[in-house]
Amino acid sequence: MAGVDCPNHRKLAGFRDRQFAILAAVFLVVPLPAGAEDYSFDAGKYETKAFELRGYAEIEPAYSRSNEQGALYQLEFFDASPRDNIYRLPAALELEGRYRKGIATVSFRTHSSKVWDYRHEAAEHALYEGLFTLQPNPGFTLDLGKKANLWGTGYAWNPVAFVERAKDAGNADLAREGFWTASFDWIRSFGGALKTVAFTPLILPNQDDINEEFGRTGHTNFAARLYLLYGDTDIHFMALAEGSKSARYGMDFARNLSPNFEIHGELAYITDVSALDVTPDCKTRQEAPQDVVSYLAGLRYRAEGDIGIIAEYYYNGAGNSAASQQQFYDCVHRAWETDDADLLAGLPVAGDLDQGLFTKLNPMRRYLNLRVWWDEPNNILYFVPAVQVLYNLEDNSYSIAPELNYDGIDPLTLRLRMTVPIGDRLSEWGEKSNDYKLEFRLRYYF
Repeated sequence: MAGVDCPNHRKLAGFRDRQFAILAAVFLVVPLPAGAEDYSFDAGKYETKAFELRGYAEIEPAYSRSNEQGALYQLEFFDASPRDNIYRLPAALELEGRYRKGIATVSFRTHSSKVWDYRHEAAEHALYEGLFTLQPNPGFTLDLGKKANLWGTGYAWNPVAFVERAKDAGNADLAREGFWTASFDWIRSFGGALKTVAFTPLILPNQDDINEEFGRTGHTNFAARLYLLYGDTDIHFMALAEGSKSARYGMDFARNLSPNFEIHGELAYITDVSALDVTPDCKTRQEAPQDVVSYLAGLRYRAEGDIGIIAEYYYNGAGNSAASQQQFYDCVHRAWETDDADLLAGLPVAGDLDQGLFTKLNPMRRYLNLRVWWDEPNNILYFVPAVQVLYNLEDNSYSIAPELNYDGIDPLTLRLRMTVPIGDRLSEWGEKSNDYKLEFRLRYYF
């Protein structure tokens, strides 16, 4: 997709109230002096090789000041000792390799992580991608294996991402685990206004232990995407047949209106969505299935002085209503205040709060995303300050996340980021488990 380039998205103790945290967040985006460094170009790095291996290792110590009045904190610590401060030390190793021989390519991406925190130390190892590719000619490519199919033109959210795992809108550039699929790309180019056509059918089995996280098991799922380059506009049409999930249809587009200004959008029609409603007695009631529409509209703009902007509006037709979400938070508070675990028993609370219907990221319907960054302000080489605001239009709560990125110590990248959730009681960001969170990421590329 053609578009304005977006930069690589890159222990504080003792604040006693949120006002100081917000003030510190503002100061984080003020450019700090840094030294310049000479660099040279090594053409050997760009030669085509039969085997390539690269990756990164990182650590990201994090400190959070607890919000004991937040519903998510109360869920996490319902049967545990309270904590004013939470320290975590995540570490990760990601490897990506590729071997080419004639028309065949074998590629992989692995992700290993370990987290030390107040609960325990836990490790995970996952194969994100493992792919066998045949390309007998430039117009045809066959892919077999595990692949992350990235559908959609949005930065923070993708309503048309029918065959991939959901993004974290605050870390949208992170790699995600794919699914086992079989697909091919058929591509043709033309000389008129319609310049390129590409068709990609896809099979995604969900049997036993294969792709068991992709909806209901026991189905072989069929999806397809059609790509058109018409004039200067990239257009996709995509569909997922009914199977492990209900049938869904969508389209997206992206177009450069000028070299520094791009617009993009997505539209999805999803059939038979069954929403859950939380009742005043803290039970859940499944509503009748209905078809819903989700969409996203956004822009990317690069202003003078190398200031970049991404702005997006997202409507999630399958999201929770404000009334149901607030009733869920109210039930959690009542259970916490009365120490009544039975009130929680009827709620859809997952062991991993990030996966719960009412506790996952951005569970409601209408959101805004604004991200602004400044490449090398005042000619400070390799330095990029940025800030992101995620805003819930249903309850007027939001998070502000300023960050500092520095890439001037090859092969290291450094990122310091603070996230401050702001909102009233019974609002999404007002019920977060922390008053603020500070993270420092050190990543080593090889």
